Amino acid sequence: MNDERKILDKSSEEFSEGAAINGRAEARPYDKSEGAASAAPFAPFAPFAPFAPFPRRKSLRNANINYSAGCWAVTIQVAKNKSLLGAIVGDKVVLNELGQKVEAYWRGLPAKYPELELFDYIVMPNHFHALLRILWRATNREHHLGFLMSRFKGGTSFIYGKMCREGSLVGVGSSLWQRDYWDDLITSDEEFAGWQKYIRENPANWSRDRYGACTSYMFGEPELLNAPRIAFVASQGFLASNLRPRKIYGANVAAPTSEGPASAGPLTGPLTGPLTGPLTGPLTGPQSRVLISTFTSAQEREALRRALSKGKRVIAGYPQGIPPENELLPALLAAVRAGSALLLSPQPPGSRLNKKIATWCNEYVLRNAEEIWVGDISPNGMLAAMLRGLRG
Repeated sequence: MNDERKILDKSSEEFSEGAAINGRAEARPYDKSEGAASAAPFAPFAPFAPFAPFPRRKSLRNANINYSAGCWAVTIQVAKNKSLLGAIVGDKVVLNELGQKVEAYWRGLPAKYPELELFDYIVMPNHFHALLRILWRATNREHHLGFLMSRFKGGTSFIYGKMCREGSLVGVGSSLWQRDYWDDLITSDEEFAGWQKYIRENPANWSRDRYGACTSYMFGEPELLNAPRIAFVASQGFLASNLRPRKIYGANVAAPTSEGPASAGPLTGPLTGPLTGPLTGPLTGPQSRVLISTFTSAQEREALRRALSKGKRVIAGYPQGIPPENELLPALLAAVRAGSALLLSPQPPGSRLNKKIATWCNEYVLRNAEEIWVGDISPNGMLAAMLRGLRG
């Protein structure tokens, strides 16, 4: 990454033509009012009256900055803030197929645009950070940074759209990214080093933002945390009636811990073991074992129903807080009162569901199990990325 080099040599021709003539760019938050602009009202029943002009969306660019050359930090957010590009496992990001293609597209841009120089970058599950420099060229556009960002966003959105049409990805709209992007003009080596540190530590900071341990709130029998645990996970969007649990070989993933994910341990064997019958494996094993899951998807809820019907012990993690008793399944509430079920959450009851918390709760489930079983897993979803990361 050329850490030793002075990136911002103000005596250089490239920098003097770019950032040196710019002022310090102020940090600007994302404009989250996507699509909020609407047409100005017009008089009804006046078919020949001209329409008032549509208000223009306010740009995030600074009119006093020359965007044709310079050194920049940029951030782009995935549409609707969805985690479409991978998942965080421990302190590392594990990219899915789309995330890998986004990264490859970014790395390939300098081959098409030699005035673009890339430094540190990170593809996160729901956003992208990068440090770059635009070298001065006579052919550069007035807003060359915007031109390059539009090429990147447009090219990766095309890939995203193709994957959606092929059925390998569940999309969130016509574009992969939110409209616009965030930029910060870098005017000193200290700023550059600060951005490098921020980008490199981004996955670890995401993983540490955990809203408390998964066992912060409990309802039921806490002694179940000391029993051998069998994890079960399945993606959203699959029918409960199609549930056929599959075992992942290589039982021990990590030593159990009640405070959070343990150190990563390799998950050996294939992701999809031999098919079992609908009531075998984790649902009908020895009574000493406990089934643990967030029981969020339809197939996970079906696994819970089957386990409870067989009198199995369960641990259920709730990312959004433990529901009140009148909202629990009657069989689950009865199991709690009988001492054969435990409900966990990192948040107090009634909290808002957060994708980051849900991801961490699933990591807790997977890392604190002696055996892992899966239902149907979306190949480009969060769970698939987490399972690949745990195997690495």
